[in-house]
Amino acid sequence: MKVSLFSSLKKYRLQYGLLLFHVLFPLLISLFAGLLLFNTPVMGNLVTVLIAFGLDPLRAQFIAALMIAAGSAFTGAIWTRRKASAIVGADIIFSFAYLTGFVRLEIQPVRDPVGTLEPLNIAALVHTCVLIEALALLCAFIGAAVGAALGEVLLTPFYHLAYAIWQRAMSRDNGGTLPGKSGTSFLSIGVWPWLAASVMILLIVLASGSEDLFLYSPDIGLHVPPSLSAHSGLPAHGSIVEDSMVSPALGGQRRPFLVYLPPGYNTPQERTKRYPTLYLLHGSPGKDTDWITAGNATQSADLLIASKSIPELIMVFPDGNGRPGETSEWGNSFDGHQNIETFVAVDLVHYVDAKYRTIAEPAYRGIGGLSMGGFGAMNIAVHHPDVFGFVISLGGYYTAEGSVWGNNAAYMRANSPQDTLPANRAAWKLHIFLGAATKDQPYYADTLRFAQLLQQLHIPYHLDIEPGYHAWKVWQVQLYHALLWLHWG
Repeated sequence: MKVSLFSSLKKYRLQYGLLLFHVLFPLLISLFAGLLLFNTPVMGNLVTVLIAFGLDPLRAQFIAALMIAAGSAFTGAIWTRRKASAIVGADIIFSFAYLTGFVRLEIQPVRDPVGTLEPLNIAALVHTCVLIEALALLCAFIGAAVGAALGEVLLTPFYHLAYAIWQRAMSRDNGGTLPGKSGTSFLSIGVWPWLAASVMILLIVLASGSEDLFLYSPDIGLHVPPSLSAHSGLPAHGSIVEDSMVSPALGGQRRPFLVYLPPGYNTPQERTKRYPTLYLLHGSPGKDTDWITAGNATQSADLLIASKSIPELIMVFPDGNGRPGETSEWGNSFDGHQNIETFVAVDLVHYVDAKYRTIAEPAYRGIGGLSMGGFGAMNIAVHHPDVFGFVISLGGYYTAEGSVWGNNAAYMRANSPQDTLPANRAAWKLHIFLGAATKDQPYYADTLRFAQLLQQLHIPYHLDIEPGYHAWKVWQVQLYHALLWLHWG
């Protein structure tokens, strides 16, 4: 009886030992690897590299944390080929090392450019945290899958050798028989694969809605604008209209765009009033909703109009995306098949002036943008000073780049404001607002160089320098300042 009990205890001890090895070992390795990666120069170096590629610190930290989650799971899975435990370990360290810090940052008070407190949207914060967790688990799964596959290739011979030695030892201890499984349960075959597949599908569905986290920033939309009160019988907020037009310049292609109509536009007391117009161009990658979703353009306009700091205006947000695989640069392509500049400066302006109550004069029409949109706004304005009287370039550049110009040096010079402005005296009457951030290279240096050219040409301009990077937080503030700067007429 004692011998039988001793043998049973020995067998179960071995089985539980194997279970602990398969479950705890990859979990602990993932935890240790993640802890090491998050608290060594690796994290800082990753963030630095990502910032050098043009990301702001918040997005850079987010992407670096996802990469470390994948690396932690990879490290945990490569030794035992057990993916589940490695994924759990990587997600635990990601949650403690990144997500908790992100939440602590977002619950701090946030204020608009005026200094008014913007309340935290708890539902939006929870939604964002769920998306971040889904992305972290997917990254950990990828890392674990790669680690397990690599471990199978590199370590299988050693496992076979160790298993053969273990077989001999166990066979000798059990009188020639090996302890094994008494049978395979329904759970191990029927439920767990379906459960794992269901979880993976859920994670993919959740992660599919995370585009804005990468395109804008993880904190976009987490704080709501302060409430505004109606005044003079007008609504507190303007309205957004979805519109589209067929562009002759684009070969009959229908192009969507958005229009912000000021609070009084649709009211009886202002039914005949006409308004100045500002066209705002997105960057790359980007779309027509960017300035509304991330740039707070309509929020800033509502706030400034409500406080009577600026007159009411119409804002137009076009879509400037070009052919797949290449940025449009908001220009007319060298081959003549993609005339985005003509679409904006001619087709769109004519359509908007015909359909909406604008003041159809250059003195009441402006164009602005960020990054690629900043370049495009300046390039279009310099080419069409008879259309636009004001130009706003935020985080922009002033020499043509990209394949859309056909790598033709002369055509690139013709689309470089740094080169074309000196010879185009008609454009010297433009009212120019330049915005840049101190740590946004090379755009900060490009902006200072262009400002120096304006000084040499004795062209008046306004320069807005903000601390920060190539980020929406900077452009939100600068657009607010630019709306105040606009002096129509």
